[in-house]
Amino acid sequence: MDTVTAPSPSFLGPHHLVHRPASPEAFLLNATAPVRQNFAFSAELPYQHPLFGDSVSEYHDLQFPVESLRQTMLFAARRYFRVPENWHPVVASGGAAITRLSAWRRRDERARIALELGMTPLDLVGGVPRGLDCEATVSIDGERCGTASARLVFLTQGVHHSHRVLGRRQSEESLAAGDGGPVAAGLPLPERVGHRDSRNVLVGLPEHTGTDGEDGLAFPIDTTAAAGLPAESPDTAGEVPAMLFLEVSRQVGLLAAAELYGFVPSHAVLSQWQASFRGFAEPGLPLHCTVREGVRRADGRVARDASGRPVAGLRLSFLQGSRVVARVSASVLQDC
Repeated sequence: MDTVTAPSPSFLGPHHLVHRPASPEAFLLNATAPVRQNFAFSAELPYQHPLFGDSVSEYHDLQFPVESLRQTMLFAARRYFRVPENWHPVVASGGAAITRLSAWRRRDERARIALELGMTPLDLVGGVPRGLDCEATVSIDGERCGTASARLVFLTQGVHHSHRVLGRRQSEESLAAGDGGPVAAGLPLPERVGHRDSRNVLVGLPEHTGTDGEDGLAFPIDTTAAAGLPAESPDTAGEVPAMLFLEVSRQVGLLAAAELYGFVPSHAVLSQWQASFRGFAEPGLPLHCTVREGVRRADGRVARDASGRPVAGLRLSFLQGSRVVARVSASVLQDC
């Protein structure tokens, strides 16, 4: 068992990482065989935090375990799987789910979170992976209560640059043609998106839309807001951070669930999130999110979980001009 302390970004705070190697050379060579490897991560859940401490909800949210998983994957890729520093990490997909809501309730300032992670290398070239899959179980104060997952892809600098240039050009062309999405007519009250501080409001008021015979909502997004989002790292400098998509999903999810189902934002929780990224969101270009209802029950009523609580299923698309950069399925649970 290899115990290490990964570099400690301010977002994570003090934490502990343990490698449970599946092969003996990890001890001898400080590297792993290119097969699945297991890790354990633990930390205190942030209580006084500019984003998480600014909540009207009684629950911790999914941001911390998802970002913990992403940063642990980056550290493991460099340290254990020998991924070169100049290969650019890209989040291809990610997800998280709450499986036991009671464990996520804020009880005191010293709640501890733990992740049991299994990382599998993908697309090996000379024993070095071009990608990494991770599945994790989440526990809070010893109670298993959630799951998280992600897939990272590592691109050479040239390939990464060409993808960025092509995507920006496509977005700029569609924006020039007038496909710019909604224009912010104002901001919702912070309480409507689960916060108290207006500086953490990332979305504008929605417009009602109707395409292909389907009604929905469209939200403009402010990519420069949210004081508590993870700071840029050398790996992702100059990019819209992947965690912005999760925080925006939570905010538009609360607003849409209130608009479509009558949920009360202060008692609503983003309980499931699954994202697929299709390109890079470019800083400086307008970004918006469309939200449509998921599949309703045959009788038209909102679905309910095993405990009888209402659950709103939503489908989200993130666009710059007409270019889709991410698609998300999400569920918002009303705790009542």
